Amino acid sequence: MGEQAEPFLSVIMPVYRAQEYLAESIESVLTQTFEDLELILVDDCSPDESGALCEKAAARDSRVRVLHLKENQGAGRARNAGIEAARGQYLAFMDADDTMDSDIYEKACLSLKGAARDMAVWGITEEYFDRSGALAYTNVISLPDTDCDTVEKVRDMIILLEEKILFGYQWNHIYRTELIRKHGIRFEESIIYEDYFFNLDAAKHIRSMAVLSAPGYHYKKRMNDSITTKFIPEYFSLATRRISSMAELYRGWGALDGAPREILGNMYLRYILSGLMRNCDPRAEMDGRERRAWVKRLIATPLYMETAAVCQAKQRPLRLLQKFLNSGSASGALAMGRAVYLVKEKAPLIFGRSRKIT
Repeated sequence: MGEQAEPFLSVIMPVYRAQEYLAESIESVLTQTFEDLELILVDDCSPDESGALCEKAAARDSRVRVLHLKENQGAGRARNAGIEAARGQYLAFMDADDTMDSDIYEKACLSLKGAARDMAVWGITEEYFDRSGALAYTNVISLPDTDCDTVEKVRDMIILLEEKILFGYQWNHIYRTELIRKHGIRFEESIIYEDYFFNLDAAKHIRSMAVLSAPGYHYKKRMNDSITTKFIPEYFSLATRRISSMAELYRGWGALDGAPREILGNMYLRYILSGLMRNCDPRAEMDGRERRAWVKRLIATPLYMETAAVCQAKQRPLRLLQKFLNSGSASGALAMGRAVYLVKEKAPLIFGRSRKIT
């Protein structure tokens, strides 16, 4: 038998402790109306039945390939192993507990084939589940269809995608494989934002991009494993790095003034409010004096003064927070953080709905 023809699209799915949702996620890829693809399942040494489910899928569909890692390496490195093994002209990623609309790859790949763009990006549908596993509500996030056929249009679009939180995920993107490999773009291992930093590296080299309005990726946020239910000591330092790295990118392009500064300033205010909230968690091990000192250090940083201090805050809570911070009122800022913390503890679904603020 001859070698199988190279597919147009390689879909990489890291798999770890996913047996409850994996079959549905795999089916979501294999039933796509766009069939010229391969699905690379990277079993990250999962201790449950996920590896066996991967092999079962491969036995059923010749487009499925399975990589079994010898030891657990984390989602980022599992994706990197998939990048090395991919045969497609373009790369896509998917998490093992999410689903997609059956035509989203067809729409995205048509936009790539028609104009040979470096990247395609589409919208998402957030699905929030309560602690019983029932769907509580959904949130659709998208931008209008846009063909970014010049570097200037790409750069204008990236900050808009970031504002809508569409830039920082990998599973609503398709990337030209050659570009990713040529520039050695790989996922770093980080508890949060590894997708974002991957995309930021890619953004430095993207010359064209198609944006689709379709919210075709279904991001399932479950209360039992949501990032909002976990305490991450590195949260604020990584969030600060997210803002500073994007600011550095636009500064290098000579384009930080205007919309990028306004958008990043508003984002940083949201991260600061979230940081204030997380500092109230007993696991932060911070007393009142330490939280006050945290605020004082923050407002003296160049990043705060360059972005959050001077932007026009769009939402009332952020305007109030900015007023407290710019006036040096640590007490007011700390009170806001405490209020958000109480909402998170007493009403997590309401807190989830308010994520655009916190």
